[in-house]
Amino acid sequence: MPTRDTSTIDRSDGAGLLLGTGCDDLRAALVACYGVEVGTEAWADTMVVAWERRADLEHMENPLGYLFRVGQSKARPHVRWQKRRSSLPTGDHLGGGPDASMVELLDALAELRPVQRAAVLLVTAHGFSYRHAADVLGVTETAITNHVHRGLACLRRVLDAG
Repeated sequence: MPTRDTSTIDRSDGAGLLLGTGCDDLRAALVACYGVEVGTEAWADTMVVAWERRADLEHMENPLGYLFRVGQSKARPHVRWQKRRSSLPTGDHLGGGPDASMVELLDALAELRPVQRAAVLLVTAHGFSYRHAADVLGVTETAITNHVHRGLACLRRVLDAG
């Protein structure tokens, strides 16, 4: 998979982050963690905060990591009373007779911790480099490596058992 080029994000203006690939990367990370409904809602709330604090973003070392943490805070009320599993779509949500392997994969992804699911999806499905995924999630590259490794191992276990 090709890796994303982060050099196109204009860091001279906080609004550049909001309009560049960073915005899409942040949405992908939040949806990977919390599912489509909660992730999109958290992303929208985060964009409001980002716009309000756009001047501060230009002085931050890792504005995407900061905004991901804001998104996690914005998602918390939606998932506070739910189990750790996010509301990923299941076979019932996929119209037109879903492929059985897709349903199994979605169920297996729902078994992962949110940060593992985000790391696995960002690296494998979205083609992020480990470094870029670490920047977006606001963790170290070593942490992303561990999350991807452990997440894929869990997926293999769950899918092999099923």
